[in-house]
Order: sequence, then structure tokens, then C-alpha cells
Amino acid sequence: MSALNRILHSLFLMTSRLFLVAWIGGAALFVVTSIAEQRSPEFDSAAKDRLATVRFPLYYQFGALCLSTSIVATGIAAVTGKRENRKRLIAGLTLCLVSAGVAAYDYVEVYQPLQKAITPPGQVRGPDFITLHERSAFVNEIHISLALLAAIVICLPNRME
Repeated sequence: MSALNRILHSLFLMTSRLFLVAWIGGAALFVVTSIAEQRSPEFDSAAKDRLATVRFPLYYQFGALCLSTSIVATGIAAVTGKRENRKRLIAGLTLCLVSAGVAAYDYVEVYQPLQKAITPPGQVRGPDFITLHERSAFVNEIHISLALLAAIVICLPNRME
């Protein structure tokens, strides 16, 4: 493997690892702060709804940026790396793709209807909201778990053979 290939491989592998870990950490922080906001007596129902409509689009944008970057970087790292490491990187790439697909499903099929349910802010939340909210929590657990598994696979050390 040429020096340029080794540099490119290392650069793209580092980028993939960085963006996956940034997404997982960012998602965890988002969940913790969102739960704190929703449980806080300092915010009324309308304020909580407004906060959700401001913050959630940023959550999905950040997730799309991180997962897309990791997908591209992992794909390039797989192509520029040694053959011995390719299967592991392709497995990580596949996990990233599935995680991104689940996240896209969540955004289109769950989040967008949820946002409509809290617009305008402060309305009474019906049974549809509760069902969608529970589905969103479950789907997010799946896609973040897939991203975490992808990060573990991609962060395993390269074979030196």
C-alpha cells in the first residue's frame, strides 16, 4: 500500500470514527437535556412544545450530517485500506447505512407527524401523540444502537498483517 493510500485510509477512518462518536454523544446529550426540559416545572406546556419544535430539527440535521459523513468516510476507508480490514469496514458501513435508514424513517414517519401534533404550541396531546412519541423513542433506540455498534466495529484496530 502506497504512502498516499495509507494517509488517505487513516484520514478517512479517523473521520468516520470521529463523526460516529460525535453523533452518539450528541444524541445522548440531546436526550438528557430534552428529558430535563420536559420534567422541569419552570416551563409550561406551550414553552415545552416550542422548545421541541426548535431543537428537534437540529437533532435530525446533526444526525444526518454525522451519519452521512461517516458513511462516505467509511466507504473510502474500506476502498483505500488493506484487504484484511475491508470486511470489517464494510460491516461498519452497512451498520451506518441501516442506522441512517432507520433515522430517515423516524424523521419522515414519526417526527413530522409529532411536530404537527404540537403545533400550535400548548394544545392538548391526544392518543396519537402518545403512540408516536413512544414509537419515536423506540426507533431512536434502534438507530442509535446501530450507530454505536457501527462505531465499535469501525473503531476496532486495523490488522497489521
